[in-house]
Amino acid sequence: MVWLISFRQTFPSSQLFVFLTSTIRHSTIRSMSGKLNENIDHHDRLATTKKMRLLGLQSNQARQALALYDDYIYRQKKLPDLRMFAVAINCAMVAEDLVKGREIHQFIELNFPHLKDNLMLKQQLRYFYIKCNDQASADQLFHQSSTIQYRQTEIQQNEKLRSADSDRIDKIKIK
Repeated sequence: MVWLISFRQTFPSSQLFVFLTSTIRHSTIRSMSGKLNENIDHHDRLATTKKMRLLGLQSNQARQALALYDDYIYRQKKLPDLRMFAVAINCAMVAEDLVKGREIHQFIELNFPHLKDNLMLKQQLRYFYIKCNDQASADQLFHQSSTIQYRQTEIQQNEKLRSADSDRIDKIKIK
């Protein structure tokens, strides 16, 4: 197409229409197949998480649920989500498997930096460490969570002050 424009050759508009239609159709098919793959991955992740949760509710099958987690992450090389991490940590807590729980925690810290400050996940990890009698790790997470909550509260207060200041300025401008 660039060649046709750069040398200003004439061509029938029907050829341009056919070219543009096929290009649009091709890009639409690619985007649809990408969405379909994402949808399949999402459903697969949900199904695996559901199986893990059901197995993890029974103390004698929590290790089997952790085996499903390992299979999903290491053998199938798929990415988990927050829900799957929470279920895996809960399964490690039920099985009282400190080594596996720490492994999951380190995996999150190294590979999912956007989740490492998630308060729900921190709370889940704290409960896990307390259940497995690792008070030092639980205390460390507690102090990290307190710092995160303090920072979030401080940011929210600053935003409220800025909003209140801008409201006052708007009122002054109106008068």
